[in-house]
Amino acid sequence: MKNMKSRGKVVAAIVAICLLYVTNVSAAVQKILSVDMQKVFENYESAKTAQAAFSEAVVAAEKELKEMGDALTKLQEEIGTLGERAENAALLDSVREKSRQEAEEKTEVLRIKEGEFIQLRQDLNKRLAEHRNRDLAAQLKAIENAAAVVAKAKKADIVLSKIPGTLYVDDSLDITPLIIDELNSKQK
Repeated sequence: MKNMKSRGKVVAAIVAICLLYVTNVSAAVQKILSVDMQKVFENYESAKTAQAAFSEAVVAAEKELKEMGDALTKLQEEIGTLGERAENAALLDSVREKSRQEAEEKTEVLRIKEGEFIQLRQDLNKRLAEHRNRDLAAQLKAIENAAAVVAKAKKADIVLSKIPGTLYVDDSLDITPLIIDELNSKQK
């Protein structure tokens, strides 16, 4: 959301600068409306549904990582126990040697499993990021389309994204509720 806000600030600044340099501003009155993107996302049912699905995917990924991490911890404990047995002078040499060999074998398995754990974490992070980006792109496209529908109906020339603290827009020019209605009507 922060990245979207900073992009929105840049876009708003660029649009404002462009408006200052338009040579025919006096010849044609521009109808400018605004939209509060944060409110749109907060009230857009598809965005809420996508966020819930993403949250579930994050929980599932965390569970999978925890299970694998727990298995690694258990393996480390087993190696520790075997190492103690290998050093225990009270045990027969054959038992200590067998424990040492098992500890070495399990240490090799642990190295492999740690590599798999790191790879899994990287893969999950990549998939989650792709999931988030795909959802966000689809939501932004739908919002853009809904804004265009409302802007055309209101005969607007420009729709600016209203960002608190950076741009004052009179509430009468705010089409946020209309865009939210347009988006959510498509969901029914």
